[in-house]
Amino acid sequence: MPPELCRAMRRPAGADLARVLATGIVAWFHIWQQSWLSPPRPLDVVPRTGYVWVDLLILLSAFCLALPYGADRAQGQGFRGTEGFWRRRAVRILPSYYVCAGVHLAVSLVRMGPHPGFWRDKAVWKDLFGHLTLTHTLMPESYWYTRMGGALWTVGVLAGFYLAFPGLIRLFWRRPGLTLLLLGAVQLGYTRWAMGLEGLAYQMAFNQLPAFAGVLGLGFALALLYPRLCLALKGRGRPGFLLAGFFMLKLISDFLQKIFSRGQEVMRVQLVWRMPLCLLFMGMVLCLCLGLGESRKGGVLAFLSAISYNFYLWHQSIAVWLKELRIPFWQGDTPPNMTGDGPWMLRYHFLCFGAAFLAALAGTYLVEKPAAKALQKRKTEKAFLP
Repeated sequence: MPPELCRAMRRPAGADLARVLATGIVAWFHIWQQSWLSPPRPLDVVPRTGYVWVDLLILLSAFCLALPYGADRAQGQGFRGTEGFWRRRAVRILPSYYVCAGVHLAVSLVRMGPHPGFWRDKAVWKDLFGHLTLTHTLMPESYWYTRMGGALWTVGVLAGFYLAFPGLIRLFWRRPGLTLLLLGAVQLGYTRWAMGLEGLAYQMAFNQLPAFAGVLGLGFALALLYPRLCLALKGRGRPGFLLAGFFMLKLISDFLQKIFSRGQEVMRVQLVWRMPLCLLFMGMVLCLCLGLGESRKGGVLAFLSAISYNFYLWHQSIAVWLKELRIPFWQGDTPPNMTGDGPWMLRYHFLCFGAAFLAALAGTYLVEKPAAKALQKRKTEKAFLP
């Protein structure tokens, strides 16, 4: 097998592009919530429905983690096992996450000032516990009413998936069809149950791990399908697949415009339409992967994908903090987005993205990678102890 085909099968650039695209659109949504700056129609649907692209990030996580196993299966190799999986995931996500959560806690303390009741508030301790244990979505205090950043809950959902991954991938290796059916059935059953809830009970049920079980199954299915197509096509038809990938992006935009323009409660619409939307996401990722080939080390897409995790951690809170600090400066008691101050909204928009980009660089190269290197060195040294 040509080396470039092997690399394309195991590290596709299309996955990098999809991750960068999804992270950027989610960030656009959160910044749009603060700025109210919308592009002209029909692009205005993109920031207004940007929250649904979190589903693509979860699908991509399942796809990228299962892809080595799918590639092995396509090449007739044996099961590679899962030894060290939890440690690798912890080294990858926890250092940046805990630094981010610590900064959010410090900001909360500064906001409260010398308030004597801060640490006597049970909600504070529940919020802190949820963030320390990555169980954000299990308590309202660490999810809906958190003081520590509204975007961090996604890490908790993914952590639950990571805990289950070794068992899931073993089952998927032996019975892929059964695994996909079980995951789809879990999401379907959970969705039917959640739709009967009201108020806070529904809001708490909306983004629990079982609500994404079928999405994870689609990621697994994509990891099984893509390597086989990659081997069968041998790089043929890439321009056509790339064009199809961008056509799928247009279909997704039209789909979002249609289902979210009916005036219904958006969280219920998203829960009901999550799987059809993720099927479109799956098709887009497949076409992009087949169209772009391998992800080149040192390339722009690989770089942006590498910092996307830290960008995701920081972007929403940075947007809120900048507005609270009146950066860019604005006068009066009414925020400029409410007065229609277009120049301010545009400056604020670019400043939010720029500041989040700098935070992503710092989180990746000053926290994530040094921590991973230090932890790996410690493991190596421990292995050589008598």
